[in-house]
This record gives sequence, C-alpha cells and structure tokens, in this order.
Amino acid sequence: MTWRLLTAPGADPAPGRGRVVAAVHGLADNGTTWHDLAAALGPGHRWYVGDAPWSADSGRSLVDWADPSAGPARWLRQALVALPEPVDVLIGHSFGANAVLDHLATRPEPAIRAAVLLAPLVRPAEQAPHPVLIARTRAAIRQVVADGLRARLGPRAAHVADDVLASMVDKALQRVPDGAAEVVLDRLLATPRPALRQVGTPTLVLAGQGDQRLAGIRASSLAVMPAVDVRIRLHYGHFCHITQATEVAAECAEFLDRVVPAPASTGPIMEVSV
Repeated sequence: MTWRLLTAPGADPAPGRGRVVAAVHGLADNGTTWHDLAAALGPGHRWYVGDAPWSADSGRSLVDWADPSAGPARWLRQALVALPEPVDVLIGHSFGANAVLDHLATRPEPAIRAAVLLAPLVRPAEQAPHPVLIARTRAAIRQVVADGLRARLGPRAAHVADDVLASMVDKALQRVPDGAAEVVLDRLLATPRPALRQVGTPTLVLAGQGDQRLAGIRASSLAVMPAVDVRIRLHYGHFCHITQATEVAAECAEFLDRVVPAPASTGPIMEVSV
C-alpha cells in the first residue's frame, strides 16, 4: 500500500494540536472515505490515508491476507512501518477498525498514542449457527455498500430512484472480492476478547444505536478494554464519519485533547483535495 499525505506545504500545526494520523478504511471502501472527517477535524493533523488490500479498487484476492497468520493486523503492522514518521493516532472504520483492534491486541511496538474505532465489527455474545451468520453477513455487506453510496451522495440520494440505486449497489458489489462474507465472519468470530483486557492504548469507540448489522450496540462489548471510551449515539449511521462528520470530529477532538495533548513534530497543515 502507498500512503497518501493530505497536506498544504509550508505551514505548521496549530499549537498543541499537531498529531500524525493514519486512517484505515472498511471493506470495499478506499482512502477517500476520510476526506470529510479530515476536513472537519481541521488544522494540525497530518493524515496518512491509502487503499488497503480489502478496498474495492485493490484488484487483490482475499486469499492474500485472509489467513490469520498474515491477516489484516499483520498487513497493518507492515504498512505502518512504511510511514516516514511515527503515528500518534490510528483510526479505523468498520472492517478497518477490526484490523486496528487486532493490531492493538498484539501490543505492537512502537506503540501508538491513541486509537479511534468507528463502527467496529464485534461478535455478539450469543452466536447464531454458522450458516445463519454467513447469510446475515452477506446481507449486511450489501446493506453497508448501499449505505456507503447513500452517504457519498448526500442530499442527492433523495433524488435517485430506487431501481437506479439498486443498480449502483449491484455494480459496487461486483467489485467486492469473492469470499468477503466468509472473511468478515472469520474476523467477527476471531474478536480477541481475552487480549482486549490488556490493551492499554487510549481508545475511542463510536457507533450508532441502530447500526446493528455489523456493529451498533455490540461495540459495548469492548468496554473490557481498560482505557476505552465507548460512545453509542442514537443517530449515528455506519458511515458516521461521512454523514455526521462534524459531530464525529468534535468527539475525536475532545478525546484527543485529553489523551494526546502534546503536539507532534512540526509539519504541514492538512488540506483535503478531491
């Protein structure tokens, strides 16, 4: 993966707010998903984004990273090593949040200073039979793809006919790698519950009360982490970092001001260009 830095040359971070952020998107998404949140969080944050192997545009097989011994967490560790500077804050959305969670559970070095998990995929305490879970996961992936399209369309979504939107979803699903449902289910079942009690990294978890397909209230099971702040919001959707970017940014800023108060080394102010 090639990290992309969202920058404006020659400017220093605002005092006390300089932080290096690495952001990991969800399944069948890509690095552009962070533009709204990065813009809302504002100056003083250097954002590194990229397209993970599970992006819709990667052209890679899930076989390349589905094996637990070489899975998302191992890929993330290798990707972080490639960055030109230490990361202060690691942010993940949906499947990307699970990669971050698995990464934290290994207590990697060098340690990051804070993490933010947006709509993570967390296995519920009671497990349905395996075939049922696969069917539910396939349906959830389709719904997430549809929600992602609506989130990016914004107000324009209200003017898109249902059959047109369904056709757009079908085309987007064609770009989802084969075996995605099985891999997502594997990660759900592999939630590192015992190791979570050892994750000392300050972590903010944000999820929506109604987003129960792959996240939602199940995120509360992460409360066993000793330095976690779990916040379930009634109106947040699965793509809250897009649809509620201003609110999510405010929550992130408040959290980061508490746990990562000191600025990172000086560097350019973030600028988003589409």
